[in-house]
Order: sequence, then C-alpha cells, then structure tokens
Amino acid sequence: MRLQIRPGQLDGCTMRLLLIFLGLLWGSAAAPQGPQWPEPVFGRLASPGFPGEYGNNQDQRWTLRAPPGYRLGLYFTHFHLELSYLCEYDFVKLSSGTKVLATLCGQESTDTERAPGNDTFYSPASSLDVTFHSDYSNEKPFTGFEAFYAAEDIDECQVPPGEAPPCDHHCHNHLGGFYCSCRAGYVLHRNKRTCSALCSGQVFTGRSGVLSSPEYPQPYPKLSSCSYSIHLEEGFSIILDFVGSFDVETHPETLCPYDSLKIQTDKEEYGPFCGTTLPSRIETKSNAVTITFVTDQSGDHTGWKIHYTSTARPCPGPVAPPNGRLAPVQAQYVLKDRLAVFCETGYELLQGRLPLRSFAAVCQKDGSWDKPMPQCSIVDCGPPEDLPNGQVQYVTGPEVTTYKAEIQYRCNEIFYTMRSEDGKYVCGADGFWTSSKGEKSLPVCEPVCGISTRTVRGRIYGGQNAKLGDFPWQVLLLGRTTAAGALLQDNWILTAAHAVYEQKEDASSLEIRMGALKRLSAHYTQAWAEAIFIHEGYTHDAGFDNDIALIKLKNRVVINSNILPICLPRKEAESFMRTNDIGTVSGWGLTQRGFLARSLMFVDIPTVDHQKCTAAYEKQPYPGGRVTENMLCAGLEGGGKDSCKGDSGGALVFLDNETQTWFVGGIVSWGSMNCGEANQYGVYTKVVNYIPWIKNIINNF
Repeated sequence: MRLQIRPGQLDGCTMRLLLIFLGLLWGSAAAPQGPQWPEPVFGRLASPGFPGEYGNNQDQRWTLRAPPGYRLGLYFTHFHLELSYLCEYDFVKLSSGTKVLATLCGQESTDTERAPGNDTFYSPASSLDVTFHSDYSNEKPFTGFEAFYAAEDIDECQVPPGEAPPCDHHCHNHLGGFYCSCRAGYVLHRNKRTCSALCSGQVFTGRSGVLSSPEYPQPYPKLSSCSYSIHLEEGFSIILDFVGSFDVETHPETLCPYDSLKIQTDKEEYGPFCGTTLPSRIETKSNAVTITFVTDQSGDHTGWKIHYTSTARPCPGPVAPPNGRLAPVQAQYVLKDRLAVFCETGYELLQGRLPLRSFAAVCQKDGSWDKPMPQCSIVDCGPPEDLPNGQVQYVTGPEVTTYKAEIQYRCNEIFYTMRSEDGKYVCGADGFWTSSKGEKSLPVCEPVCGISTRTVRGRIYGGQNAKLGDFPWQVLLLGRTTAAGALLQDNWILTAAHAVYEQKEDASSLEIRMGALKRLSAHYTQAWAEAIFIHEGYTHDAGFDNDIALIKLKNRVVINSNILPICLPRKEAESFMRTNDIGTVSGWGLTQRGFLARSLMFVDIPTVDHQKCTAAYEKQPYPGGRVTENMLCAGLEGGGKDSCKGDSGGALVFLDNETQTWFVGGIVSWGSMNCGEANQYGVYTKVVNYIPWIKNIINNF
C-alpha cells in the first residue's frame, strides 16, 4: 500500500498512525541501554549418522568461537571409533589455530593412541576446531561420537609454573578479562600491567641519612623514574658513600642503556652508574645534590643504597668555664652544631654580670661561635631576712651568703619561742635560704604563753590587788561599757560575746589597753581592733549560751613581762578543772563597795559541780540565764568571792601542773545579780568546748 498525502489533507486515521509511529520511534531511542552480556556459547556435536554407525570416507569440521576473554571446554559422552596405530585411519582431532590439542581414536587409550575417556579438553584461547575423519573401509561397525561444548571465562590470573604473572602486584579476574592494581606507593603504568614506583620529589634535609632504590635489597620496580634531593644549608658539603650491594642492569657494550643512576650538583655530574661494581666515595663540595634513577620494563636487579654525610668549616674547640661543663662533647663542631654550657650545682650562668637561665651557642658557617662563653659564678643567696621578734647569726663566716653557707635564726628570749623548727638555714643552689625541713619561709617566733610572776597565794569581789606581771594577759576593754579580755598570741583577744556585741560592726571604736595595773593610769600599751568575731551560736539578750568572741588586732603587740598571752587549754586540761580545783579570775569590776576597782584585782575560787550550779539557778532564776553544757561554774557556797560587773570577758585561769603554765579555762559570762551571794555562783563560758572554733578563726583571718 502506498500513501500519498497532499499538504493540508491529513485525515484523522493517518494522523493517529503517524503519532503511534513517532511514539514508538522515540521510545526505542530513549530506552536505557543495560549491560551488554555476551550471548551464551554452547552446543552438541555428533558423528554423521549418530547414534548409528558412521560411513566410510567421512570428513566433517566444526569451527567453534567464544567471545574474547573466554575459552571453550569440550567433553565426550560417547566415543566409539576404529583403533589404528597413531590414529591414522579414523580419528577426531582437536586444534586451536596451528596448535593440535589432541588426536583421538579407539575406545580406550594405549601407549600410542588416546581415547578421550572422561577428560575435558580446553582451548587455550577463544577458538576451537573439531575435525572428524573416517578412512575407506571399516571391518566392524563403529557408532562414532557424541560431544558437548560450552564457553567459560578464562582466569588469566592463574599462570602455569615458570611463566611470568600478568600483573606486577595484584591481578583481579572478571568475566571476559582481568585488570591489575598496585600496592600503596606505586602507580599503574599506562601498559596496565606494570607498577611504577612513586619515588619522585623526595627531599632530605638532615645532615646525614640513608636513601636507596625502591624495595632495596629486593628487586627494584620496572618502568620507574625516581628522583631524590639532598638539600642542606649553605656552608655544608655533602659526601656520598655507596654501601651494601650494588646491582643495576647493564650492557656489555653500551654504557647503561637500560637502567641508570645519575648524581647531579650545581658544579658537576656523576655517572651514569650501572652494573655490580660498588661506586667509590663522592665528595660533592656542594650543599645540594640531586639523584635520579630510571628503570626500563625488563630485568630483575636489587638496586643500590647510599649513606650520605656532610661536613663544614669547624669552629674553635670550646673550653668549659671553671665549675662548668659542655654538652654534647664532640671531637669537632661544625655549622649549626649547638653547644650548651651547664654549671655545677651551686653555680649559676653569667654573661658578664647578667644572669642566664640557660646558654647555648651555635657554630656559624664562617667557623665562629655566635656567642662568647659564659662564666659559672657561685650562687649568692644575699643577706637573710630579719626575723620578727628574733635575730640571725652567720655560722659559716661573717656575712658569708654563698652556696652552702649556714645561718642560725633565734627568737628573742625569754618571751618568744620558735615553733617546731631548729632555726638552721642553708644557702641552696636555687639562691634561696632553706631550712633543714626544706622550707624557704622564715621561721615563726611565737610568744610564750601562760607565764606569770605570781605564786599561788591569797585567799574583783572579795579579792586582792594584783602586781605587775601577775596577769600579763589581762586586757581592759573600753567601749559602751567597761569589760575585760585575755590576750591570745600577740594579735588576738579572747572575750565574752555579750561584752562587745554592740560594737561588732564598729570595731575601731573599741579602746584596748594592756600592760597596766591602774584602770585610770596614763601608762599603758594601746591597741586597736581590726575585726570582732562573735560566735555564730550566740543570741544577744536571749541567754548566755556560746558567750564567746575573738577580737583581731590591727597590729601585733610587743611581748614583755607585763604583756604576755594566756595559753589555750590542752586536751588534758580538764584534769586540772575538776570540781573544787582552784582557778583565778582578775579584773577591774565592781568591788564590795559597789564601785569599779581602781587597780587590777584577782581572786582564787574553786570550780563547782555542774549539777549543783544548775540546781542553784533553778531555785533562784537569773533573768535570761540558764546553765548549759557550754558553761562552768566557780565560787564559794558561802559567797564572798566572785567576779562582778565590769569583769565580763575576763579569763578564769588554771595552772597546768605538767607544763607549769597558766591556761584559760573560762570566760566571765554571768551570775547572781548580787555578786558574791551565798549559794549562787559565777558562770563562765567553758573554753575547752570552743578550741576548734577559736583555731578556725585565728587560722583563716
């Protein structure tokens, strides 16, 4: 059928056919192309007339082909041919190209003839020719053969013994072929089989080193171009020594036509080198050397190895300063060699008069050192610091302050004592005076405590006048009221919280007097408060529990026979504060006449059983007063001896019979409205309960 369409005359049917045709055309063009697998190659071969007998004078040839990268395998399921010497009469011949793979006849193999049996025959490549031949006569009927063939992938990575592998490093088989890959440090050559070494651009900057052909002493890689650069600073000269074995492919008539090693400097070229003779030393007289090594695609040689060193103009041999040493010690120092100087213990580096933390000189290219040698000077600790309340004595010699010199610190007798140290200091190698315990801080001269000139005598209210030195810890506090306190160490005062509570925010307004007997005397030592610390458990005007406070002085006071601190109680103190043990309280409080005492007075009073004291105040309550475990009581059952108003904050002291020093056992707190009243006792803050609190404040403020 022929369609003739005039312009403008497309009918509906024709239009639909045209659209369908264009759609099919576009669909075929746009269809994605999938992987192109080779068509399967397989089949069956049989002799003429099989399974019947084959005729005489038969010749038949089959030419089988497989895709590239594949081979053909053929095996027989039936084989029955006339047997003849060397298969001259009837036979099946298998060949590939010009190579005959097998000539087969008979039914079983003999010494001179071969039958296929259960063997499978493989073509070496992708083609296989099968030829069947029968001669002019057969004495017996023979049924011929039946065979089957199929194409299969060739594993090119499997090579027979003695043959070279297809790849230098790694061989990867796949359907229809194979590909090669290389180990790290190599790249596949464009021939797709050889692995060339990545050995270009290597730079050596050390003053000595070793370089070699790739894989040395194993055979070096083929088709590689290696370059090595040795680049040292100007002033150095590089020396090359070939070491170990030397084996580079050579030629008997032409100089290094295959593989070659060349050495190039800015002044001269050395080489090419090849063969097995070790080249002699090369003194390049240059600080830059380039070594190139090129290999071809054949050969199996182990390569070369070079040890390079360098030399330069030597610097003068250094001499260690007295009491010093050099490092490192070398027979010769050349360019860039560093030399350090160290001093013996007790000596320090000096450049002129300038002390050095360390010293290192560098040999320069002109053969000179960049710095002059330093000296090692003995360490001098300098004059020792003055010891507050003490003095220092030179032991080694008058004003000798150099390394290992000794000094002795002592505290001013008899009012100061040294805390736990022996006062011996030695000038150390670090330039500091150091104690026998390894401490660099000064020893501490602490005031002695609890020393009184009085003897226990006499039988404040109902008391006696004190003498100078009897109560050197006594402090007079003048503020909103008159009160007392006791000196601790040389910059703290222990008192009652209620006595200073109203001035706790204005400590500087509190007047503090020490070292006087007369309350109104103009001869006393003045001190000023820096801060007042009220016990956190004390509540003002709500009883007297925790009635204890500490005052920190702005300045330390000078200790003497009239101003000396009281001791804090030891752990064993309560053994000296048992019921009926005698304590002493002193102060300028109200006397029997009802006036403040003009002169310091004291009274010796016994301690009272705690339950007895508690019961006494339960019978005759004191406003706001209640005896607690933080209190102790003292006084006479018949009355007459007591502390009184104006004595608040003063110390109730006891004698420690073991140390023969006085310690504070109580702080005057409260008592009967009528001082010295019978069956009423003075109540004191029990200091032993507050030792941790006292030490915490003193140590942290």
